[in-house]
Amino acid sequence: MKINPFVFRNYDIRGIVGEDLDPEKVESIGRAYGTLLRRRKIRQAVIGRDCRLSGKEFQVAFAKGLVEMGIDIIDLGMIMTQMMYYGQYRFQTNGGVMITASHNPYNFNGFKLGIGFSLTTGPEEVQEIRAVVEKETYFKSEEIGSIIKKDITEDYYNDVLKRVRLKKKFKVVIDSRHGTTGIYIPEIFKRAGCEVIGKNLKVDGNFPAGTPDPTDEKFMRQLGRIVLEEKADLGIAFDGDGDRIGVVDEKGRILWNDVLVAIFAKEILERFPKSKIIYNTLCSQVVKKVIKQNDGVPIMWLTGHSFIKKKIAEEGAAFGGELSGHFFFNDNAYGHDDGSYAALRVLEYLSDKNLSLSQLYESFPVYISSPEIKIGCPDEKKKDVIKDLSEKFKADFSQAKITDNTIIPGDDGVRADFDDGMIIFRYSQNGPYITIKFEAKDKTKYEERKKYVKTMLKGYPELIWEDQLCVNLGSLD
Repeated sequence: MKINPFVFRNYDIRGIVGEDLDPEKVESIGRAYGTLLRRRKIRQAVIGRDCRLSGKEFQVAFAKGLVEMGIDIIDLGMIMTQMMYYGQYRFQTNGGVMITASHNPYNFNGFKLGIGFSLTTGPEEVQEIRAVVEKETYFKSEEIGSIIKKDITEDYYNDVLKRVRLKKKFKVVIDSRHGTTGIYIPEIFKRAGCEVIGKNLKVDGNFPAGTPDPTDEKFMRQLGRIVLEEKADLGIAFDGDGDRIGVVDEKGRILWNDVLVAIFAKEILERFPKSKIIYNTLCSQVVKKVIKQNDGVPIMWLTGHSFIKKKIAEEGAAFGGELSGHFFFNDNAYGHDDGSYAALRVLEYLSDKNLSLSQLYESFPVYISSPEIKIGCPDEKKKDVIKDLSEKFKADFSQAKITDNTIIPGDDGVRADFDDGMIIFRYSQNGPYITIKFEAKDKTKYEERKKYVKTMLKGYPELIWEDQLCVNLGSLD
């Protein structure tokens, strides 16, 4: 079957509904994933979906393809991604399907596919699925798989809450932006002993308040204003499928998620000194500094939840995290990204230390740091844009410490580190856009780097500055 090859990304499958993906194509992808499972002697999988409008139809189509391959399905219904991972442990199956497009706009959908407990497909597996679809070399099963429905909500709540204890009652603003988390997150926090002020909790796959993306500065600033109005202890934003978060402190200030990586690293290293901590190339220099200050081993790695999880396993790391808001705990959890657990870990640390979030934040090295900026760029052009840009960038900053694919094999961009900050350009693994971040220790240098970045980007007519995937462009003004 012919499907747009760009939907087969480096770790997820993702595209525009009605253009790249329809029920017939989804069924074929289901057959191909079932073929991959059967090649690995896996005959069972859990399956769930987020609240996207195409989710139910796509789940039916995907399940049809799976059962034709002889895969028995446990249908978990409308859930958060971390509940799919938990379902693998609950039912002891390596197979897992989550139908979601995470933080992409409402008209996207896609698939996160399990190939082991808490592990999802990497480039090799995704391309294996693509090849099966294109050549139609599906497994020929003599049996049709079964489908049973299970509700794991209470089991999931109990599993998360047994791992966290809060010593004080927090007043927390939770904004789901009409994503799937509105069903589950408020209840988890109430059971943990929090006073919950909910915003945009009603599930609506049209995302009327805007795409649930906690890297979006507008989203986070709105949350900050609500925290101030409500005199809350902090605010937490979630993405559409619940595996990522964003946080503001009681003063309404945004803590970009690289600061949260540093917070979690500090907390873990207090208990497990000399541990390895994995973080992605988009993170601020504050992460490396905090890890070293706390006797840890910093390891910078590829961006992408699948890559970070794999690297954590390879290194035996205690923790890993990304600027996007994926956090992976190996000390008291399964090692996959769970936004509800990560948010509760923030509260637990604050209660243990009897600190406010702002007090903790202000104890770290200070950088003036941009959010993650996303600019549209066609899939077929984004790699060439970054490759060309990288050569100019490295020439302009030949004295900087450069990190690219010669340092991290397979890296998707270029990063320059200076004594007082960094700049990074990269293309996205899961959408037609590029991402940028920059920082400095003082305002003058920050403005200088911002001007350089904007001037560099304006030299590429391939970039689409008015695109639904654009985020935080105001940070370049």
